[in-house]
Amino acid sequence: MRVAVTALLISVALSGASVASADAAPTPEQTVAKIIGSPAFKTAVQTLADQHDRTVADIISLTEIPAPPFKEAERGKALLARWQAAGLTDVQMDAEGNVTGVRPGTRTKGKGPFVVLAAHQDTVFPEGTNVKVRREGTKLMAPGIGDDTRSLAVLLAYMRALDAARIRTKADVLFVANVGEEGPGDLRGVRYLFNKSAYKGRISAFFSMDSYDPAGITDRRIIDAGQR
Repeated sequence: MRVAVTALLISVALSGASVASADAAPTPEQTVAKIIGSPAFKTAVQTLADQHDRTVADIISLTEIPAPPFKEAERGKALLARWQAAGLTDVQMDAEGNVTGVRPGTRTKGKGPFVVLAAHQDTVFPEGTNVKVRREGTKLMAPGIGDDTRSLAVLLAYMRALDAARIRTKADVLFVANVGEEGPGDLRGVRYLFNKSAYKGRISAFFSMDSYDPAGITDRRIIDAGQR
């Protein structure tokens, strides 16, 4: 929950949400304080908490769809259907296998530039691995559940929380479930997104969900790799 709220805060701030001040040049600290204190953000956080069981169900169902390197298609199809049901626009699977969908902003209205919220579909585990989820107390255990299937479910939770809170970002938000993040994939999905996709040259910020710990937040690594 702490990780999800931290990431939601960062993504909302990056997107220039309407809950932030429209006055000239607020400091980053002022922007964050404004967002955290807003009724809309509090509603979004409460929605994440209230829909915990639904998010857990998403984690389990997505984890149990195998997504070994270069064979993410079935998981991608499941995400495509869920993102369409969540009300995103321009939902599609691109030629590389990335699933993308847009939550239009009030200022740019789906035309970009885009703030990307991403999580990767693939796991490191080879084809044939048993991906059945088992419970150990309050823990869910399965190959690939933490890296990075959990984050795919969190992206779905974000969509619901933003809608429940009626948060309208100024910038367009592009949700991405990218393929080929793990070793043999060599970031092929992100490379395609930046260099060949319909969004080439139209991405202003990129936020990747791939960590349990907010202390692990870093910058530039994926973007640099995608553009080299």
